[in-house]
Amino acid sequence: LELYNEKGFDLLAEEHTASSRLEDMQRVAMMEDEDGNFHFKNLSVHQVSTEEEALNLLFLGDTNRAIGETDMNDSSSRSHCIFTIMVEGRRTGSDSVTRSKLNLVDLAGSERVHRTSSSGQTLTEAKYINTSLFYLEMVIVALHEKGKRGKEKTHVPYRNSMMTSVLRDSLGGNCELMFDTRDRKSTRL
Repeated sequence: LELYNEKGFDLLAEEHTASSRLEDMQRVAMMEDEDGNFHFKNLSVHQVSTEEEALNLLFLGDTNRAIGETDMNDSSSRSHCIFTIMVEGRRTGSDSVTRSKLNLVDLAGSERVHRTSSSGQTLTEAKYINTSLFYLEMVIVALHEKGKRGKEKTHVPYRNSMMTSVLRDSLGGNCELMFDTRDRKSTRL
């Protein structure tokens, strides 16, 4: 799932290629049912059996992402990307099923508009990137406050952005959360 300017796009859709224009792509719609669970319309699901198949999908999605050039970075991601892996395990001879969900999230970096000399479409993208990162920060701060206060009612503003809505169960549900931050320019593999 690519989140570009607060709109969702399926990076693995058959019609999506690196040269596709996002304006021509079908948008992913997020709908909430009466139980508060989110469902996605126009988002493909791919069943895989091996690590290699999963990695191929991850790399395909990455090549289809929106990138652009700024004064600071000649290949800057202009969107956030969420790659969700759902794993199901069954013990031989047992009826019990264990299910796990792993979200790999690649966040576009925050933009210092005065440093990048952004204008036009790049400026619009920067505004959406910064706003969604701010909303993610608001959710994390609210969850921290909620944890400090115990069960006391604290509003967590998940609905402020599509990203925080999509990641709701992974941010504040029955989960473990890990952040790994890296600067592409300083990371050498």
